[in-house]
Amino acid sequence: MQPLQGIRVIACEHVLAGPYCTLLLADMGAEVIKIEPPGTGDHARGNPPIVENERGERESGYFISLNRNKKSLTLNLKHPRGKEIFLGLIRKADVLVSNFRPGTLAKLGLDDATLRQANPRLIIANISGFGDPEVGGKSPYWQRPCFDIIAQAMGGLMGITGPAGGPPTRVGASIGDIAAGMFAALGIIAALFARERGDAVPQVDVAMVDAVTAILENAIIRCSIAGKSPGPVGNQHPSIAPFDSFACKDGYVVIAGGNERTWQNLCRAMNREDLMNDARFATNADRVTNYPQLKAIIEAWTRERTKAEIIELLVRYDCPVGPVNTVEEVINDPHTLARQMVLELDQPVAGRVKVAGSPVKFSSAAWRAVSPAPLLGQNTGEVLQDLLGMGEQEIQELRMAGIV
Repeated sequence: MQPLQGIRVIACEHVLAGPYCTLLLADMGAEVIKIEPPGTGDHARGNPPIVENERGERESGYFISLNRNKKSLTLNLKHPRGKEIFLGLIRKADVLVSNFRPGTLAKLGLDDATLRQANPRLIIANISGFGDPEVGGKSPYWQRPCFDIIAQAMGGLMGITGPAGGPPTRVGASIGDIAAGMFAALGIIAALFARERGDAVPQVDVAMVDAVTAILENAIIRCSIAGKSPGPVGNQHPSIAPFDSFACKDGYVVIAGGNERTWQNLCRAMNREDLMNDARFATNADRVTNYPQLKAIIEAWTRERTKAEIIELLVRYDCPVGPVNTVEEVINDPHTLARQMVLELDQPVAGRVKVAGSPVKFSSAAWRAVSPAPLLGQNTGEVLQDLLGMGEQEIQELRMAGIV
């Protein structure tokens, strides 16, 4: 048994935040039924990289990376019959995940009260830029559209990212969407636990901006104590030294001297035990204060060596170190392979492709067989037949009417 086996999720989702949330749930065994508009589907189906086969059929690599282990059902929620079918699915579901702006489903006649009337045990989880004003607090911005870069900017992450003295910098991955999806999945699992305990069924509300603010680590308390906003410091750590990237002959390595023992081990590995008695570097606070001088000393040493030489030596001295990998190097790293962090999918159009695996491993459950990301509407007939008992003729009539 997978941990979430037997849990059915209806996903009114698009692009990233919602799909990332349900990807996590699907990887843990939940049945995820993705509701998509007929003809167009999730906007992400048009996002590059696009693979086209010899028949002119196209698949989006972006979409593939987020939608494995899911079923796709096309449904026109603007049509009265489409709404009836949707409510029929809700009656069979445990969770509804949406990442549309608050009020979008209500405008379609599918407000929370209607959904709960159809299924009092339904857990409703909403992900949006600024949150649902009826659940987690009414933000003055709740009606605004939001994308990852806006969440990173308004949540404070861009303000502490990038080189010292440089412009604000967006993190390379869409962490605003991803963090919101992760927090939503966590909230859903907590809500499922509360429901099984017999508590009132809670509603889950996650704002992308909140999710970014929540992962600022110690930036907020540093601002509170120092009375001024922290700024970007490049790859170094604002409170620990050395904790940075360092140039070497063939690229970069990162070294983390996070405590006195690892700092002393680094000094021994560099054959610079004299640094342990240097007043400028006597304590971590001293090393942070005098970091420009310290970095120059360490980097003079790393520049004379290759990544492999530095890593071999520092590992021998039990000093935390790692290479700055390219994505290609990550894919082929022995750690990545041993931990099954790259999965191969056989997509119907794109063929065999690689995607990131799930970082959550369970000792008591075998790894779930991975199914490829579905084509648009691939599971429509299957879901309508299995869950709602529809026959082939009725389903065909719905197709002809543009309802599915």
